Amino acid sequence: MTLFTKKIMYKLFISFRYLQRKKIAFFAVAGVAVGVMTLIVVLSVMSGFDKELRSKIRGTLAHIIVSKMGMYGLNNYEEVLKKIQSFEHVQACSPYIEGPALINIRGTKEFVYFRGIDPILESKVSDLEQYLKESNNKPEDLLLLHGDKKTPSAFGGIELLRTNVGDYKNHPESFVNNGEKIVLVAIKGWDKINVKAFILTGKVKSGMYDVDKNYLYIPLKIAQGLAGAEDSVTAISVRLDDYKNAPLVSERIKKELGFGFHVQTWEEARGTFLKAVALEKRVMAFILFFIIIVAGFNILAILTMIVFEKTKDIGTLKALGATTWGIMQIFLLNGLFIGIFGAAIGTGLGLAFINRINWIETTVYKYSGWRPFPPEVYYFDEIPTSIDPKSIIIIASISITCSLLFSIYPAQKAARLDPVQTLRYE
Repeated sequence: MTLFTKKIMYKLFISFRYLQRKKIAFFAVAGVAVGVMTLIVVLSVMSGFDKELRSKIRGTLAHIIVSKMGMYGLNNYEEVLKKIQSFEHVQACSPYIEGPALINIRGTKEFVYFRGIDPILESKVSDLEQYLKESNNKPEDLLLLHGDKKTPSAFGGIELLRTNVGDYKNHPESFVNNGEKIVLVAIKGWDKINVKAFILTGKVKSGMYDVDKNYLYIPLKIAQGLAGAEDSVTAISVRLDDYKNAPLVSERIKKELGFGFHVQTWEEARGTFLKAVALEKRVMAFILFFIIIVAGFNILAILTMIVFEKTKDIGTLKALGATTWGIMQIFLLNGLFIGIFGAAIGTGLGLAFINRINWIETTVYKYSGWRPFPPEVYYFDEIPTSIDPKSIIIIASISITCSLLFSIYPAQKAARLDPVQTLRYE
């Protein structure tokens, strides 16, 4: 064994010995572990919420949305649609018209938005077909006509049609039934009122509460007549072969269509909301990081206490030839070991908690009646989580670094002790 190896081994041995003999050091490890576990759990849940929200928003919007100024400003939409469909990477396009209206359901009047769509085309650019599975409908059901008066069909957001508590699968009686008549009142030509009756044919459940509460879907041609915009639409939805090509296709559309057209990706259309969610995640991480800072001060206090108690040992080591840097390394290793053990334990506990988080939530609800994440508020069937290995590595690395930094002061204090003074009264 070389002299260099021996020097390293004695420092490791003494460092471990100090930690093992002082049970209070385990509290320092626990502090780091709690901080790491909390950060991993909270950021994984926040990432899961972000991922799930993005998925649901993406399902209600197309990759790219092309519009013009005004509610029904795109008046040459068929020509524009054909041109966009000819572009590379474009898979499908679907026009839609959207506007405000009043709806009468079972005598109850509410403010809603009607959305006129071609259901066949719409199902190619959004997840409409999947959203109709809850009520066992297909997109083409929107084109059905009813009775001698050939009353058109309508799909309603599932929350708009709610009459009582409960989910549709287990409590279908809590919703307006398919086949019931509803009446829509819209502004026609800005100075007239247009009233139109529809037969409810299906229910749309997108998973976005605002959408499911406020939207009624009707056939495109009927919506154009209702709004007095027979040759116009609000926008054209565009689906690409790969969303990664969105910036390239957006620039191409802007260049080819020219001035006056507004081209947005779905992320740009919901940019404010997505930025708010991302900011909330960063703020949460910043606040919870102070748990690790508190654990760092705990490490500083514990190691300083160990230095005071081991004054005689430090003096003996120096008298036997230990260098100032060598003494400092012993206590730096203490901080490093506390950080490594704490980060490892915290990571394990965090991953285990995430893996069982929905079971824990169900158990808490079963015995206390309290739900930490009520589905009627967050609109999720279960708590979404997303484990990011990169984030876990960053959290663990920061925790270990903080533990090492907070051990510098006690390490310096130990290194500066004078062996003559420490042994004089022994």
